[in-house]
Amino acid sequence: MPDDPRHLSPDDRAPIERGPDSSRTAQPVPASRSASRRRRSRRRLLGLVVVLLALAVGIGALRAYLSPGEVGAEVKVSIPEGSSLKQIAALLAAKGVVEHANLFVYRVKKDGHENELKPGTYTLRVNEPYDNLIALLLEGVVAPTIDVTLPEGLTIAEQAQRIAGAVPGFDTARYVGLAAEHPPAVKVEGYKSGTTLEGLLFPATYQVREKVAPRAFIDLQLVALRENLDKVDMTRARKANLTEYDVVIIASLIEGEARVADERELVAAVIWNRLREGMLLQIDAAIQYALGERKPELTYDDYKVESPYNVYKYAGLTPTPINSPGLAAMRAAANPARVDYLYYVARADGSGRHYWSDDYGQFLRDKERAAQNAQ
Repeated sequence: MPDDPRHLSPDDRAPIERGPDSSRTAQPVPASRSASRRRRSRRRLLGLVVVLLALAVGIGALRAYLSPGEVGAEVKVSIPEGSSLKQIAALLAAKGVVEHANLFVYRVKKDGHENELKPGTYTLRVNEPYDNLIALLLEGVVAPTIDVTLPEGLTIAEQAQRIAGAVPGFDTARYVGLAAEHPPAVKVEGYKSGTTLEGLLFPATYQVREKVAPRAFIDLQLVALRENLDKVDMTRARKANLTEYDVVIIASLIEGEARVADERELVAAVIWNRLREGMLLQIDAAIQYALGERKPELTYDDYKVESPYNVYKYAGLTPTPINSPGLAAMRAAANPARVDYLYYVARADGSGRHYWSDDYGQFLRDKERAAQNAQ
């Protein structure tokens, strides 16, 4: 049935007519509304243009900061403790290190470093590249340091001279005065507060600031002493009624007498055995300390010096250590060799070693051998 509209092609179908009440009937748009729409559209377009321009300006300024001008001369910038990020940015901008303080603030916040910049006096450059600048400010000012090596066996005065030789302007008089006459508190069993710190200023290599104060250096040494004393097994020493301070005194005598490492425990054994027997220690290193000088050879009169450190006249240990011993000597002092030696004589053959004996007659023969070696 060709006349059936269901069989007509879409182009052959007539549009369906609708009456005036139909909801699909097109309505004319008033001119005023159309104009209003056009104005709103123009305003939106204008606003978008303004935003894009502002963004372009911002990006241009940011790029200008991130790609600053030529790096210039060095400048000093001091950032006080407690400075805010904005204050830091202002200080940097004032010296030309950054060109835009606000953009620096923005970048630092964006990178998550707002509360991480450290105070201090920095040496920076005009137009310092951001990555370099932020790395420096995050690290902080690293004060220059000096390595000071203090070997074992030095007295307070000798240590002071060693420090002064490494640290320009070091106040040796202040160091000696504090250590010998006005010592700070120190926790060492058997040590009497207010006693000279002789022997307690631990020998080691210290890394210190260029202008280290004497008290600060002493504090470092006392901390090191405590750390090292805690490494010493005091079991045998306490059974022998020796305190930590006694051990340090014995260790200082060992440092004064032993010239080779494997004889430390032997010197310690002689000291322990003589103390047990009630014998005079008769240690030459103590006489040197009493004299206040290191003499190559002691004379007959030297052994008569009137001093509590003259262990040829007075029994027992010296009143204080005679130098600053190291850890090895302290360990030997607390744990001597298990031998019966009471005597030793320097061999005088250039080896630094000694002859050892538990018999006085053998001791005399050893002295003769040493005299022949020295010829």
